[in-house]
Amino acid sequence: MRVAIVCTGDELMQGVIVNTNAAWLAEQCHKLGSEVVWQVTVSDDEGPIGEAVQEATSKAACVLVSGGLGPTTDDITIASVEKVFGKMKGTSLANKVGTAPGVQVTLGKAVVFFLPGVPPELYQIFSDSILPWLRERQEGAHAERVLHCFGMREAVIDEKLRNVDLCGTRLSFRVKFPEVLLKVLGQKAEKAAANIRQCLGDVVYGEGDAQFSQVVGDLLRAKRTTIAVAESCTGGQIADLITDISGSSDYFERGLVTYSNRSKMELLGVAEVTIQKHGAVSRECAVEMARGVRVRSGTTLGLAVTGIAGPTGDTAEKPVGTVHLALAWDGGEQVEHFCFTRERKAFKQLVSWTALNMVREHFL
Repeated sequence: MRVAIVCTGDELMQGVIVNTNAAWLAEQCHKLGSEVVWQVTVSDDEGPIGEAVQEATSKAACVLVSGGLGPTTDDITIASVEKVFGKMKGTSLANKVGTAPGVQVTLGKAVVFFLPGVPPELYQIFSDSILPWLRERQEGAHAERVLHCFGMREAVIDEKLRNVDLCGTRLSFRVKFPEVLLKVLGQKAEKAAANIRQCLGDVVYGEGDAQFSQVVGDLLRAKRTTIAVAESCTGGQIADLITDISGSSDYFERGLVTYSNRSKMELLGVAEVTIQKHGAVSRECAVEMARGVRVRSGTTLGLAVTGIAGPTGDTAEKPVGTVHLALAWDGGEQVEHFCFTRERKAFKQLVSWTALNMVREHFL
C-alpha cells in the first residue's frame, strides 16, 4: 500500500526538535511492506496543513498525519483540514497514554489517520489501531532481514557483494557508526541474507536486534571464560560496553583505566624499561598491560589498549590515531596495530569496538 506522511509543528520547522515521528512511522510501514511515497513537514498554520493533507491524499491510499491534536491554541490540524474538505466524520482511535485520541477519516480515495505529535502517544495509537489496519490490506508476502557488520568499510562490503545472489530482494546500506547495517527486503530475504553471510563471513556479527557487546558477552559465557580489561586511550569505554549487558558479572572481573605511565607500572607491572625503550604507545607495552591485568585479576583473558587519541601527543613515528591492542591468555597473546584517523570521540568508540572484536574473533 502507498503511504504518505504529514508532520506538523513550528518546532520541527525551526529545528528545535528532530522529527523522529516521521522516521518511526516510515520504518514501521517499511517493515510491513507498505511503500512510503511522500513525506512533508509543515508549520502550525491553517493553509500549509490543509494543502499538505490535500496533496497527500492525491499521492497515497493511506495518509498518516502527526501533530496538532491537543488542547492548545496551536493544535489546529483537524480544523485546518476541514477548511479544505469540509466537516469530517471520523472514527476515534483510543489514546491509552495521553488525552488526545487519534482520528480515522476517509477523504476521497484515501484513508487519513490523524495522530498526536507526542511520540509515546503516537506509537501506541499506531501500534494498536493503524498497524492492524495496514496489515489486513497488505498484498503479498513480505520479509525483512537486518545484518549487523563490523570490521569492514561500507564501500568494501558493497564491492564484495556485487556478485552475490540477492534472490530478487532489495539491499540497502546504513552506517550506524562504527557498524554497518545491511537491510534485505523481499520475499526471499532469508535466502539472500544467508548468501550475504556466506560472502562476508565473520564480518557479520549478528542479525535483527543484535547488540555487539551482547554477542561478545554470550561467547564469553558460552566458553566459560572470564576477562579483565586495561585501558589507556579509551578511558573506560571498553568496560562500559561490556557492563552495558545485564549479567556481565558472569564473565567480567574488572576494568582498569591506566592512563599514566606510573599507573601502567604500578597497577599492571609494565616494566619501566619497556616504556623508556618503546614508549607507552607500543606493541611491547600493550602486551605487558594485557599480561599484567590477566595475572593480577586471575582471569582467562586480559585485554589491553594503548594509543594516541589526539589531536595532540603525536610524533613522526606515532601519528594521531595510532593504537596497539593486545589480548593475553595462558600461554599466548595476540597483538594488533591500527591507525584510525578519527576525531577523539569517534576514535575512542572505534578502538573500543575493535578491542571487543578481538575477543569475538578469538573464539571463532
